[in-house]
Amino acid sequence: MRKIIALAITAQIGLLCSGVYSGATSQKALAAGAQCEEAYGYIDRNGKMVIPPGFDEAGPFSEGLAAVKVGDKFGYVDKTGTMKIAPQFEKAEPFKEGLAAVTDASAEYKLYGFIDKEGNFVIEPKFEDAHHFAEGVAAVKFPRKEGMIFDAQWGYVDKTGKTLIEPKFSDAAQFNKGLAIVQVGQHYGVVDRDGTYLVKPSYHLILPSPDNTMTYLKLSGSVMGLVGLGHNWLVTGGLFGFLDANGKSIIKPAYDGASYFSEGLACVASGANEKDGQPRRWTYIDRAGKTSIDGKYSFGLPFSEGLAPVAKGRWQTGMSPSLVAAKWGFIDKKGKVVVPLAYDEAHPFAGGMARVVSDDKTGFLDHNGKVAIEPKFSDADDFSEDLAAVKTDRVKK
Repeated sequence: MRKIIALAITAQIGLLCSGVYSGATSQKALAAGAQCEEAYGYIDRNGKMVIPPGFDEAGPFSEGLAAVKVGDKFGYVDKTGTMKIAPQFEKAEPFKEGLAAVTDASAEYKLYGFIDKEGNFVIEPKFEDAHHFAEGVAAVKFPRKEGMIFDAQWGYVDKTGKTLIEPKFSDAAQFNKGLAIVQVGQHYGVVDRDGTYLVKPSYHLILPSPDNTMTYLKLSGSVMGLVGLGHNWLVTGGLFGFLDANGKSIIKPAYDGASYFSEGLACVASGANEKDGQPRRWTYIDRAGKTSIDGKYSFGLPFSEGLAPVAKGRWQTGMSPSLVAAKWGFIDKKGKVVVPLAYDEAHPFAGGMARVVSDDKTGFLDHNGKVAIEPKFSDADDFSEDLAAVKTDRVKK
């Protein structure tokens, strides 16, 4: 489960789209860890265990199937818990548009291909990495060939495996409304379905958003510190601004902390507190750059289903700033506290439910802010297709 812990990344290393663009819990599945007495199962919205906890890892349901790990191999189960595709994969991604990216555990070279819901390869394993299909195409990393420019192996294929955009990117994200963010060297740009640049690779980071705007980063020097905080980012030596769907600047670079726009609002921070060097309190702005919700909080995450998680706590500074001793709750778009700041963690709403953590146990709130499922699980994923993966005592066979 993604926690609000800082991850320091330098510009020299670069940023992979697969890490940057995952706004929800990673489709790589939740790790069960070393405690074999616990396992993952699935609960419904009433908290009832509908698929017994017997999996070493478990991913979200997508298109009626979920990737689960048994021993050292992944397979796919349906919502009754029936294993529809036998465990045979080393890696397994969610199904999107009828296909899922997997690597064959028995193969000598673990390359990605795409299977259908019967478990048959529709696109044979031949890629070093792959993202899921979106709008009929998938970003894939081609094996490096002679003459290929170094670190320019990402391109796009259709559902037959035909190359639509030749490999020329350092990384590439999924398409959204006909556009995709790509990385070229240490810079980011945006391409259309023909591979033509709508935004030339000139930004040090671009983040997409559900609102089809883009958060971008401009550096003021050659060296920076960039820290990912869940859905948000902090930068030293640069500023964040915002682009519209056509690549036109709608808010000029002015923030050293930013999330993406969601439901018309973005959470931003400007500068550091001169007294103690800690990040300023975060505020929410609208698409005109005007403050919509004053910065009463130490941190805030994007809005989802009309509510946003916010926290008050203490910042630890250094290479990787992190928020400690924080208490989390939820606010509405008027800034009204809907759920008191009483939880150790809170995550954006998904499917009408929000994950919260109290005393290292995870539970769920309903959209009225009431406890729908008591915090009692060691780990949990968001609800997806009315089911959520949770970690608890392994079922006895």
